[in-house]
Amino acid sequence: MIRDFVQWTATLGETGELEQLRNCRVGIEAAEYLNQRILNHPRAKEPLVPALGGLPLALTQHIEDDLAQFRSFDIEPVFVFSGLDITKHDDPFRQKETEASVNINAWTLYDGHEAEASVAKFGQSTYVTPEDLFRALQSTLTERNIRWTVAPYSAWAQLAYLEKHEYVHAVYGSSDILIFECSKIITSWDFEARHFSFVRREKCVADLSKFVGAPNISDDIFLDTCILAGTPFLPTHPILDAPNRAELIKPHSAVKTIMNNGQSGYSVVVNNNDVPPTGKEYVTRYQKARLAIKNHPVYTEEGKVEPQNSGSMPNDAGQYLGQRLPDEILHYMSKGLISPHIIQWRTTCEVFEVPPMDGGLSPEYRDLVSSKLIPLRTPAVNLLSSTLHNWYRHQSLHQTHWYSPVEPNGKRTSTTIPVEKPSEAIAPSLVDTWNVKEATFRDVVGQYKDCGTLGAAILSLQNSDFVTKSVARKDPKNPLSSTSEILYNSIWRFLALREYIDPKSHNLTQWGKVLVSIIAGLKGKPEHEEAAVIAVELIRLGLLNSDIDMFSMYNGAPMRGSTNDKEYNMLVSRVAGLGTLHHRPIGFTGPLSQHLLGYNSIINKVRQSLRDIIEVAATQMFCTGCCTRHADIPAIAMKLPFLLPNNCALSIAAKSYLDELLTGDADPTSPTTKSRVIQTASERYFPQSLNLAGDLKSAFSLWDAICAGVKSANNSTVPDATKQVWAEADKWLAERR
Repeated sequence: MIRDFVQWTATLGETGELEQLRNCRVGIEAAEYLNQRILNHPRAKEPLVPALGGLPLALTQHIEDDLAQFRSFDIEPVFVFSGLDITKHDDPFRQKETEASVNINAWTLYDGHEAEASVAKFGQSTYVTPEDLFRALQSTLTERNIRWTVAPYSAWAQLAYLEKHEYVHAVYGSSDILIFECSKIITSWDFEARHFSFVRREKCVADLSKFVGAPNISDDIFLDTCILAGTPFLPTHPILDAPNRAELIKPHSAVKTIMNNGQSGYSVVVNNNDVPPTGKEYVTRYQKARLAIKNHPVYTEEGKVEPQNSGSMPNDAGQYLGQRLPDEILHYMSKGLISPHIIQWRTTCEVFEVPPMDGGLSPEYRDLVSSKLIPLRTPAVNLLSSTLHNWYRHQSLHQTHWYSPVEPNGKRTSTTIPVEKPSEAIAPSLVDTWNVKEATFRDVVGQYKDCGTLGAAILSLQNSDFVTKSVARKDPKNPLSSTSEILYNSIWRFLALREYIDPKSHNLTQWGKVLVSIIAGLKGKPEHEEAAVIAVELIRLGLLNSDIDMFSMYNGAPMRGSTNDKEYNMLVSRVAGLGTLHHRPIGFTGPLSQHLLGYNSIINKVRQSLRDIIEVAATQMFCTGCCTRHADIPAIAMKLPFLLPNNCALSIAAKSYLDELLTGDADPTSPTTKSRVIQTASERYFPQSLNLAGDLKSAFSLWDAICAGVKSANNSTVPDATKQVWAEADKWLAERR
């Protein structure tokens, strides 16, 4: 947002009746919508999301309510999501570090039994950003057949383009859209009062003109005023924060300074290039920001990605827009098939690991993001690079962490995600034999009607006849075309990249056999299939264990009974954390656990890495002509596994139940005790849960499947000592469930 925009336009804003927008198409900036209507709206704000992880529990309900309001006025919303980020961040870790510290302060209050103060502090956290909810919103919009797109870069430029070319009749979003010459923006909705608020660009210009007593404020002066005042493209110029200017709202201060310096923003930054803290660097950043705005790439009416002023764009656009990507890749991003952050990694050659919600104090989490995830990220990066310009095939990525020490040159130390040389590329060879037509797999996957797509794809690999027939090279004359063909082949390619399948024979590897055993043990529960895969990945990483000291600095671990009781409870609760506690669509009510939130951070980091792999696998299929480009890509994207994050509510419920069994002198294995604890937990601890007993039963059935998979593994895959812990925990749980 343009700095001080709300104060600046307090008297410039206007109000319109929603009836005026009837039968209109309205472009909606997704990030601003989520920020205003979900994360910071009194009816929707859920203060405990930073304490649970995952998504707001009533997110879908509130989105659907708003969509119903649009329908009631015959308003057609078109949501636009931001894509690649070309803004330069002074510190890519700052926002998440600051908000993680807010969360830690809230946990301190919670541990001190100051419940209300703790909830209030969690409510102050802005750790969860609109971008964290993009996939959930896209999923709901796709399900409701609402149009949406991901802009190649900023949604602001794309929305301004849509308005200029009359594709939309009005635009709702952040004030930053105005710097792209949008004529007016809707700033807020009030469905209850049946009106909306908006601001006209011409009124903003007229106000600046009046303030400085100038007859005309050109578009260039308006742009300079906004970016010097402070926008995401450029921080506020230091001179505007000087004590003698502090009382002026920033746009007024900026335009006054510009008019006193040759009516040019460039003159302002050059004449004040010795002002700390940025000095001469600010001049370069100003130039890049201004050019990035003036030449911002958008999707055109012809379906091309072109700068808004392509005719006058300088030859050195790569200096401020970044390396040019194929339009095809940006097209798949626009449809949601591949997330912007993966492409951002590839184009910038940088990966920034920010602290998780819990603060990331545990050595296990830091070890996960610094080294253990590299083998998961490497095939995704290499497979994506293989579809791009040759330059990308020789550029490794540098991964930097929020806790990395700072070197003498001012940069943080980093680790490398290597990129294979084209002549030695392994990733493409792992997937290029998976081009199975529906006629080949229809019957075998049809045997698993109770399973989801992921489960059926995995279980089909038990059929030796199908496995033999599944080895198929790309057929340019008969590409994969149906949604089922593309989904199943994406999953099989994912399994190959994660080494569950032998790349040549397509036979199951030892880990593949473990995964098959677990999926079979689910007995037709498709809601647990993603959890099963994540569980195997966590076991492979050595992180799905009973180590109660994994988050020794956090409270909220099992606390009753013997050491064995606590450790078995810990293992069972971590498995339960892969599942879902069904809760009414309101803010969470129940006990919290920073310990289990910390483990939830591990779960969701692994889940996101798996999602990255399968997105790249699907995208590479399209880029290499393995499947038709006329498929329903958004529907496919939303059906691919590992789409949405999970919270730790069910792990808290499982831990609480198993702990509560040991209260007092009661026998934790007696039916009377178990029945009493379930009733108490349902009514007192989790009063808004829809079916706590059913959710715990579901968690324990997931446990059964994973435990059976562990037992089925050979000793080279899962050591005997690990199997023994699982077997002992299984016997312990059997008496308490």
